[in-house]
Amino acid sequence: MKSVIYYFSGTGNNLAIANRLAQELGNTTVLPMEVLLKHKSIPEEYDWVGYTAPCYYSHVPPFVEECMQGVVYTKEQKVFLIVGCGGNRGLTIQDMRHKVNESGKKVSLEYMVILAGNYILSYGAFPKWYCDFVRIMSYRKIHKIAKMIQQNKSMKSLKAGVFYRPKYEEELQRTIAGYSKVGMSYVTDKHCSGCGTCTRLCPVGNITMEQGKIVFGEHCNQCMACIQWCPQHAIDCNHKAKERKHYHHSDICIEDMMLR
Repeated sequence: MKSVIYYFSGTGNNLAIANRLAQELGNTTVLPMEVLLKHKSIPEEYDWVGYTAPCYYSHVPPFVEECMQGVVYTKEQKVFLIVGCGGNRGLTIQDMRHKVNESGKKVSLEYMVILAGNYILSYGAFPKWYCDFVRIMSYRKIHKIAKMIQQNKSMKSLKAGVFYRPKYEEELQRTIAGYSKVGMSYVTDKHCSGCGTCTRLCPVGNITMEQGKIVFGEHCNQCMACIQWCPQHAIDCNHKAKERKHYHHSDICIEDMMLR
């Protein structure tokens, strides 16, 4: 059996999920989600095709939907979905499932894996003991997922997350529509060294360097990679992130994030 896992990750959480699952499964390729923008057909050598992505405001990041749009599968390939999040998966699985279904494919397995929440514009990193605890528990869950895949199992579709409330959907959509505006309000301070780390980390290619200065574009997906990984803690947004404790998955290093 051979598998491929496509991931979208800002702080390393969903990359850690993909890497650990690949280790458990063996004979598995891990690729960033943006690969699908250029290569829509999944190579027939893969028996299982997986996607792992976070939940932002109860939905999958818009970029993930763009990447998953129009993917071409073979008749024999099976698909699994994982949302790696802080505990509220919202409609993220449904969003990804919809894209798979649009391509004429059914999803065989769907899971939520809990890891430390990390939306630094709202809160700082959780205590180390908590991050370590959910990391250990996540790997136990991933071990079970691997067994299900190896046994070619299928399961019922997941429902919306228990914290999701349809009455807030309109507000959620307004927030998602405002991702670009928020992203364009990011700024760098005097501590910015111009190292370009953020330009290489951004999974949607939204950050460039012009005449030695960092420029934030119009396509931010709020993954927080630039803020969380900046070596100088030099990126802020409306004075919300600068003084908060930063986070990234403890098993992922900055070099891992740059392997795109």
